[in-house]
Amino acid sequence: MINWIFALTPNIREWAYSEIQDIVHGPVSVFTPEDQASKVLGVLKKSGRYEAAVKSSKTVGLITVRDLLAVDQPEQTKVDKLWRATGTANPYSSVFEVVQKLIDNSIRALPVVEDDQVTGIISQMDILMALSDSPELEGYQVRDMVKNPVWSLESEDSISNARRIMLNKGISHIPVTKNGKLEGMITASMIVHTFINPAGRATTGGRGGGHVQRFPGKISGFMESNPVTIGPDGNLLEALRMMIDKDESACIIVDNEKKIIGILTPRELLSPLLGLQIEEGLPVYIMGLTDEDFFEKAIAEEKVRRIVNKGLKFRPDITEVSVRIKKGKSQGNRIRYEVIGRALSPDGQINATANGWGLLAVFDELCGALGKAISRTKPERKPRTRRSRSR
Repeated sequence: MINWIFALTPNIREWAYSEIQDIVHGPVSVFTPEDQASKVLGVLKKSGRYEAAVKSSKTVGLITVRDLLAVDQPEQTKVDKLWRATGTANPYSSVFEVVQKLIDNSIRALPVVEDDQVTGIISQMDILMALSDSPELEGYQVRDMVKNPVWSLESEDSISNARRIMLNKGISHIPVTKNGKLEGMITASMIVHTFINPAGRATTGGRGGGHVQRFPGKISGFMESNPVTIGPDGNLLEALRMMIDKDESACIIVDNEKKIIGILTPRELLSPLLGLQIEEGLPVYIMGLTDEDFFEKAIAEEKVRRIVNKGLKFRPDITEVSVRIKKGKSQGNRIRYEVIGRALSPDGQINATANGWGLLAVFDELCGALGKAISRTKPERKPRTRRSRSR
C-alpha cells in the first residue's frame, strides 16, 4: 500500500527537510543476484513499477525496466548481470537528502533499508506525487526547466532502433515525430512489457540458422499516440498533474505547431528542490552557462561546493570558488566542454582544469582534480622536537 501525503507543510522548503517515511513505496519484493530476470519482469509488469530492489550479501541496489531492455532470454539471464548497487535511504532520511542522492548518482530511485532489511523504495515519482498539491510549483515555468536537446525518432523508424538508442543513451522515453511534428511517444516500459517474454522463449534465431527479428514493426503502429504535452509558458504544477493523471513519467514541451522544444522528466521536475539547501559559507560562482542550463548549473554548483567544503579541512583560508565554462565543438547532440576551476585564498589561487564530452561528467573530473589540488597545498606540519630523556 502506498501512503501518499497531500497535506504538505506550509512550504516546499519545510517539506523538503521532512522525513520520507510517509511517501515510501512498500512493502516491496526483494530479489537476489541469483534470481532470474523473468521473475523480476513478472513482478514489474504486475505492479506497474519501474524498478525493483536487489540485495546481495554485501550491498543493496536496483534493477530497472531499462536494464531489462538488454535481455534476450529472461529465464536464462540472472539478475547478477543486470542490477546496479545504488546506495540506500532510511525511513528517517529527509526528502532533500534523497533528492541529492538521486541527482548525484543519476538514478531514479533508492531502496529504503531499516535494520538491514529492505522495507521499500523511494523514487522520483513518489516524491513528485507528494508535491502535486503544492501551489509553489506554479511559480516555476516549464521553459526554465526543460531538458534540451531531445532524442527523437520518426514514426517510420523501427522499434528495434528505438530500443538500441535507449540502451546506448541511457534514456527511457523517446518522442516520435512525423514531418517534424510530434506524433507520439515510445518508452522502455512499452518495449519490455510487449516484446520480452517472461517465459524465456528464444527469439533471436532458429536451429536452421535463420534469424527471427526480436522487435518487429515500425514505431507508428506501437507508440503512445497521445503523450502528455505542454507549451513553454506552462508551469511545473500543471505539467506534473497531467503526468500523474495519465500515469506517465515524461512531458513533452511543444510549440503551437507541435514542434518539439524539449522534454520534462522527473529529474527536471525535482529541480526546485535542488535550491532549497540552507547554505552558509563559501560562495561558488559558475560562469559560462545560460539560463537554459539552470538544471545543470544547480547540480554543478552543488558538486563544486561539496568538494571544496571537504577541502576546507586542509585550507580553511579559501574565501571563494569560481568555475569558468567554455563550450567547444559539437558532435550531433553532444558538446565538448573546457572547464577551469579556481579556489581563492589570501595567499593566491589553486587551479584545476577538465575537459570532455558531457557537462556533468566534466564537472566530476574537475571536482576530483580540484580536491586533489587543494589537499596538495595543505601546510606541512612542523616536526615535533623530541626531548631527550634524562637518565
